[in-house]
Amino acid sequence: MRYQSARERLKFTWLMAALTMLGPFSIDTYLPAFPAMQAALPATEVQMQLTLTVYFIGFAVVSLFHGAISDSIGRKPVIVGTLCVHAAASVGCALSGTIESLLLFRGLQGCFAGAGFVVGRAVVRDIFAGDEAQRQLSRIQMLFGLAPIVAPILGGWMVAHMAWPSIFWFLGAFAAMLAAWSALSLPESHPVERRLPLAIKPLTRTYSRIFFNKTFQTLAAIPSINFIGFFAYIAGAPAFLIGHLSLTTKDFAVFFIPSIAGITLAAYCSGRFAGRVSHARQMNAGFAIMGVAAVVNLLVSAFLPPRVIWNIPPIALYAFGMALVTPCVSLKLLDAFSTARGTASALQSSAQVAMMAVTTAFIVPFAQVSVLRFSIVMLASVAVGAAIWKLYQIGHPAQESNEVA
Repeated sequence: MRYQSARERLKFTWLMAALTMLGPFSIDTYLPAFPAMQAALPATEVQMQLTLTVYFIGFAVVSLFHGAISDSIGRKPVIVGTLCVHAAASVGCALSGTIESLLLFRGLQGCFAGAGFVVGRAVVRDIFAGDEAQRQLSRIQMLFGLAPIVAPILGGWMVAHMAWPSIFWFLGAFAAMLAAWSALSLPESHPVERRLPLAIKPLTRTYSRIFFNKTFQTLAAIPSINFIGFFAYIAGAPAFLIGHLSLTTKDFAVFFIPSIAGITLAAYCSGRFAGRVSHARQMNAGFAIMGVAAVVNLLVSAFLPPRVIWNIPPIALYAFGMALVTPCVSLKLLDAFSTARGTASALQSSAQVAMMAVTTAFIVPFAQVSVLRFSIVMLASVAVGAAIWKLYQIGHPAQESNEVA
């Protein structure tokens, strides 16, 4: 199937972007409500961080199956079904009266939040090829960038004017709306003749073939590790923004708007680069920008007192460089496993979300002590990510020299 008219492609782009937005909305909308939830449930600061961790664990584990199931029964049933369960889990969160029940339903939310992102990426590659696939992914990323801006602002407004459960009622309504939209408008992009058998042995072989492939391991590691340097600030936003920069829950936009503006601008640039700039050159530029941002961030964090005016811009610049790298590496990975794109996409997403779980559980507690520690995490992330990318280039010299985006 191909979208012939610009209007059809635009509708498809908005639907795919909306599906990817559910994840960041489920993460970022309730961050400003942490203090209110901690007092109401009641819960400790560590227990509130666990509501993020269990979400990411559920996302990482169950996302492994979203892609494989979509390779077997089609993309559309998986997307619609998981959205319905996510809506129900959101209602459970809203009705939770204890931290234990909230943790249970947050874990359930995480289990079913990833299908739109994981399977949606496979849908894009099913329908579009080459330069148009890169343009579509870039446009989706550009629109997706609105979610982390809107989510904490909306959450801050809700917690200021309504009780914290209103946030989860909103998430339930959003998931239900997406389920209806997908059921009515989403095409089935994975034809029956291309589907893989949903049986344990073939499924295990497919997972093993992809997971233990060095190309997959390398390409999945790059965006996952890069994202740590940015995500540490998101997961640690209460400590970074309120504790160190002396902001309030209503001021979260001060961090999110510049950062997501960087991601959105990079997505626009990536779409313009398609067919003109090689993936390798675009990724090299992205890593160079991230490196500059991380070094500047380390210097201002080490030698200047915490201030919005110089602590926020390096994060936005890092996000810009990171977003130049991500669409290129995602396309490389999907093209490397064209017969099982859903499974490959699921494994990539699970790897990234597993890294996010590690970040919330171990890296954020280390980083939130000071702005300097946050900057150390960023520098370490780009250094490791760049090293892995360089090793990939050394191992694939012919591909990198001949490829044009």
